[in-house]
Amino acid sequence: MRILHLSNEGLPDWRIEKYAITALNLGHELIFAGLKPVNYVRDTFSKLYEVNWTAKARYGIPYYWHAVKKQINNILQETRPDLVHAHNIFSARMMLEFDLPFVYDDHEYWSKQSQFLLEMEKLNKNKKTLRNLQVDLLRQTKTRIINYHVIRLWSKWEREVVSSVPTITISDEIAKGLKLIGNNEKVFVVPNFPMRNEIYGFEKPKFHDKLSSVYAGSDGHNKKKYPNRNIEGLFDIFDQHSIGKLMIIGWTGKSNEKIRYAGFLNRQDMFNEMSNHSLGLVPWRNHWSHGYTSPNKAYEYAHAGLLVMCTDSFSTIRATLKENCVAFENYDDMVSKLLYFKDNLSELYHKRLKIFEFARQNLLWENFEKRITEIYKMC
Repeated sequence: MRILHLSNEGLPDWRIEKYAITALNLGHELIFAGLKPVNYVRDTFSKLYEVNWTAKARYGIPYYWHAVKKQINNILQETRPDLVHAHNIFSARMMLEFDLPFVYDDHEYWSKQSQFLLEMEKLNKNKKTLRNLQVDLLRQTKTRIINYHVIRLWSKWEREVVSSVPTITISDEIAKGLKLIGNNEKVFVVPNFPMRNEIYGFEKPKFHDKLSSVYAGSDGHNKKKYPNRNIEGLFDIFDQHSIGKLMIIGWTGKSNEKIRYAGFLNRQDMFNEMSNHSLGLVPWRNHWSHGYTSPNKAYEYAHAGLLVMCTDSFSTIRATLKENCVAFENYDDMVSKLLYFKDNLSELYHKRLKIFEFARQNLLWENFEKRITEIYKMC
């Protein structure tokens, strides 16, 4: 079978690639079409095609939408796929206009995700001075109109797609919402767990005689500060309290005695660095969206033998990891729990051994490969 992975993003994209590797191991041919790949060297896909997804096309403006449709039509005519795996709402909605079997992979919960546009607008507006507000009035009005338009449009697209084709998402909570939106029971969960070859050969955790935590993410490179990823005050807490050291993986900064930056690491080096520490943090301050969020970092921490600590608003992480997760209400509560583990390193080590074994049994992509092939057969 020839499978085309269609996306409005580019490669590398590890979730897309995991699907492709699964299908490749079953003897299928894989093709990718999306934004131009950047420094992509793997040979998972037999062909790579570029699709120029403009912002105006994603807003559904007819001229630009049809320009993208023409590009995709040419690719479909040339590749003749047996199945299209459409990633995110734009590619999925586009595929409704073609008479081809496809599955929708919902990396985001779009009717919820689009609400961030209004929230971000309000935050940015509050930060502007009166003079800037006057200067930017026209721009703000235009942005507000666009935001309300895309919220309605993307929510409408989500209903149309989910009600029409088998849909895959990342958590039970999102799946529950999508089933209601689309009045369709063909909504399935494939979590963003690591593949077995990523954690192959890992030794069981070693005892650490000093407390050290990890925070992994690319937040430091974000020009916009997203309210659902708010870590304001996190670094001050480690500077001001005796709660061990903090390693930041994913961006660079000025290190000091308590806080160090590892910069960007490839996945193998990332896992190796994580294993040098004892706790993995998901410390985003409470936000309404966390019930629909399942950050990969929590499961990567688990495979590296770190006990996971997260804000108590992350219901999916807590439900997935069960007793292998420690939740905190706020940063004061987090400090209290870190101080406890600092004085109880043997107990912490026992918990790390438990989550390490739990991850190897339960938090693997391969556990869901049979589900993926069954979904493909539905199309």
